[in-house]
Amino acid sequence: MAIAVVAQEVFREPPDTPGYPMRWNLAKTVISPTEAQAASMTVGLVVSPALLTAAAAVGTTDPTVMAAAISDAQLLAAVRLGWDSVAGVSPTAAAETQAAT
Repeated sequence: MAIAVVAQEVFREPPDTPGYPMRWNLAKTVISPTEAQAASMTVGLVVSPALLTAAAAVGTTDPTVMAAAISDAQLLAAVRLGWDSVAGVSPTAAAETQAAT
């Protein structure tokens, strides 16, 4: 659901947003993702430092407990942070996008 929420945010961005065509295309494709697309987004989430820290803080490897330690806000932030990388937007454009928000 977090991916769908962020996709809707991207649909509302102005067309002059850095990397907009690629960001918009990713938003369009994740609404009905292929298996490869879903895997790409998952990798972006798994490497998010905030999610790794929250999951590690519980002191167990039980996936249910680790998942419960991650808030909706952290999940949304991780999707937003990884959006440009998964979309193929250059790091320069991604930095401009972050600075604009």
